[in-house]
Amino acid sequence: MRWIGLPSDLRRPLSAYAAAVSEALGKALVGIYVHGSLARGCYSAATSDVDVIAVMENPCPDESAEELSALHAQSDIPLDAAFVTQCQLGYEGVPTPVEFVIKPSGPSKPRLRRGSHGYFLLDRQDAYECSIALAGVPFRDLARPVPWPVLAGCLEDLRPHILPKFKSPALMLCRIAYAFVHREFCSKREAGRWALTALDERWRPLIEQALNRYAQGLRDDSGPTDELRALEQECRSIIAQAQGT
Repeated sequence: MRWIGLPSDLRRPLSAYAAAVSEALGKALVGIYVHGSLARGCYSAATSDVDVIAVMENPCPDESAEELSALHAQSDIPLDAAFVTQCQLGYEGVPTPVEFVIKPSGPSKPRLRRGSHGYFLLDRQDAYECSIALAGVPFRDLARPVPWPVLAGCLEDLRPHILPKFKSPALMLCRIAYAFVHREFCSKREAGRWALTALDERWRPLIEQALNRYAQGLRDDSGPTDELRALEQECRSIIAQAQGT
């Protein structure tokens, strides 16, 4: 399969991962999809996870979930995957039921978590807008876009966590503001470039620094500084204006 847009050094490990998941799930597998920074062309091996959604026909038994978790431990890339059934893929409540998620937490200890996923609808919309199928039909053949009011609620819930918890918090704030203005998602890099012209000139040094660090694969661990808090207030104003409030 020709995976347009995937960096050459990731094609082999992703091909091996897709083949292993296909073997583990057999006919129950509907498709495997990469989204996020990798699908949007701004993946950094130093700071990015490989975001994956795997869609199944039926619920997954515990033994299969453990087998899939073991596959993550064997992979050379930081896989952050959500496994969902086709029925769950159509759910639009928050938190959203999923079979399980497997989060990277070191080379040999991925974390498997069953139950709901508070922000899965953001992942689903991101995959709808921009994804690469590792197996199965295109993602848009399986899912519809998430209604904007639902997405807006998810983004509002996410916003308080950005400064204390997220990598590249300045770019994430810009990314959320962009989403409210355009009612679609973009990459952190695209959001930063948009913010250079959409925001007041006084934010240019901060945004340019964030873009440079992101391009170099450097984490931003500065925490919620006064400057970032001020940028957050600026983005809130843009969001309020976009909402007409």
